[in-house]
Amino acid sequence: MKMKRPNILFITTDQQRKDSIGCYGNHVVQTPNIDRLAAEGTRFERAYCESPICIPSRITMITGKACANHRAPLHNTSMPDNERTIGQVLQENGYRTHFAGKPHFKSQQHRGTEESIADWRDGKFDGWHGPYCGFQTVDIILGHSNSLVGHYGEWLRGKHPEAYVHFKESHLDCVSPDGGGTYRNTIPEALHSSAYVAMRTNEFLDSMKGSESPFYCFASFPDPHWPIMPPQPYFDMYRDAPVPSQQPPVDAGKLDNYPRQFRIAHERHSTGYDGGGHYLNRPEDLPAITRAYWGAVTFIDRNVGLILDKLDGLGMADNTIVVFTTDHGEYMGAHGMIAKGGFLWEEFINTPLIIRSPNASPRGFVSNAIFSFTDFVPTLLDMAGIDRHGLGCDGMIQTPVVNGGTREIRDNATIHHPKSFHGHDAALPDIRAIVTGRWKLIHYAGDPNGELYDLQEDPGEEENLYHHPGHRQTRDELTIKLLDQIILQNNKEAINTSRTADDCYGHHVMSCEMWKAEFVKLKRQTGRE
Repeated sequence: MKMKRPNILFITTDQQRKDSIGCYGNHVVQTPNIDRLAAEGTRFERAYCESPICIPSRITMITGKACANHRAPLHNTSMPDNERTIGQVLQENGYRTHFAGKPHFKSQQHRGTEESIADWRDGKFDGWHGPYCGFQTVDIILGHSNSLVGHYGEWLRGKHPEAYVHFKESHLDCVSPDGGGTYRNTIPEALHSSAYVAMRTNEFLDSMKGSESPFYCFASFPDPHWPIMPPQPYFDMYRDAPVPSQQPPVDAGKLDNYPRQFRIAHERHSTGYDGGGHYLNRPEDLPAITRAYWGAVTFIDRNVGLILDKLDGLGMADNTIVVFTTDHGEYMGAHGMIAKGGFLWEEFINTPLIIRSPNASPRGFVSNAIFSFTDFVPTLLDMAGIDRHGLGCDGMIQTPVVNGGTREIRDNATIHHPKSFHGHDAALPDIRAIVTGRWKLIHYAGDPNGELYDLQEDPGEEENLYHHPGHRQTRDELTIKLLDQIILQNNKEAINTSRTADDCYGHHVMSCEMWKAEFVKLKRQTGRE
């Protein structure tokens, strides 16, 4: 009897800093369910998002392509409709596909997309539940904890109309306006968006009980992204907990050694880049913000636990690949910054990643191998026994690392932070970075300055070695390697220029004989002999 292909459960959060999780070294925040997943799977210490902004990063998760290749590199761009996704490939191989939560594969600000908040408010998607981006059915949340549109908003309106009062400004206590706002609130736990993700995911899992088809389910929590507003008791759960200090901003006296945008950020208090990227306006609020953020993480963990328990209860766990990650990190005070965008500090681009595979051995393996978000699609397809041919993925197959049999597959990963054209300074450059086992080089197009860090000796990235005379060779070698990777990403498939017997256009330049033959053919076709 042929074995059923493995199910795939892909769980992601939004804007989660890696060290907000217990198994990643946080001894204050309670995350027993994510920690359990790590104990049963492989935990990556060096997973990097290819682009550290929501939309491009999430599209990379489902296409396996770098943001420059999937053609939606900025926050308010949308995935082109002709992009092939892992969901489409899995459907072609007998999978049932479902999405629950926040997609952000297309713009929510522009009309004409399935995620347009304005179009949803106008009722253009009443009764619609997919298909969308390779998912046969969807239950969509738009925005974050305070969004009242999408399927989540419809559910609240239809089932719990009395809940709307909890989202009104008069019922929100602003603890800090910094970032995107931190609000103590009265939203009932069972009606929070994070609870909705778990509920809809578990309903889908129930529907798959006894099915002969494998499934691919994407569960996407909108939190702990701003505004930070977990329900009680989670908001005040860490009220008295100690908050660790963070690295200070680059000293004003050293700015000449850094790219131009550091001085811009120092003078304007903001980087001007897509996604935000600004310094803390009220540093004194950081402890309260961090504690609320931790509460949001613990509430997510509770709901992740409900999903994992459902898998166990349905007897599906032994044949289900489970992924837990986030789309990008969060500064949360690191280098004096809050939220996201503008720079490529480790807190922003190095994300949590746990993969539990039925075939992993040993369990609880901690990998220092570099993993790029472009690797999700080829790796998951390989684990499902499906050829990725025709997808044009930029990533690599990491199955041997996930299963514990190989130390590393790749020796570097690249990160791309394009400049934004949404009213920001047009002189700001695209930012490209490359990370290796030891080094990180950050290149700013057209800027004589850059960043170079020895992550082994300086994990806090406090000393920029870009112009250090003792590291010029390392800088130059990494610059060439970065250029190589950019070129390779844009030159994956050879162009066939071979000429068949009847195709005189196979050559770039025709011989005189070819031109003469074509001229004679044209005269015959037009009757001008």
